[in-house]
Amino acid sequence: MLGSATQNLGDWGERVAAWWLAKQGYKIIKQHYTTRFGEIDLIAKDNDQVVFIEVKLRLGINSGLPEQSVDFRKLKHMKKVILFYISQNVIENFRVDVIAISKGNKEKSLKIRHHKALSDMFN
Repeated sequence: MLGSATQNLGDWGERVAAWWLAKQGYKIIKQHYTTRFGEIDLIAKDNDQVVFIEVKLRLGINSGLPEQSVDFRKLKHMKKVILFYISQNVIENFRVDVIAISKGNKEKSLKIRHHKALSDMFN
């Protein structure tokens, strides 16, 4: 059975982000990591650092920038999943990033913004 259009678009956005990150030299460890606490869109390696990545995609202009939807509540959910992952995998060096994908200026183009190091939520 096919998922909802929103879910399919979100999955597509995660694949675009994974492709883009791989082109930047990141090694993708896991896509759509799911636990009973929630999910993380992508887990990647940037040199010796594990990166937990939230991907946000917006193709319309009426809802604001995609990264604006990563609010306190979303970060709180992510924190639970990240703490579970690092407890299972003994990770000390990590950060939290957001990949925002929106329509570009040209027809059929995308704009990708990478916001790094939101991990101050663990301090």
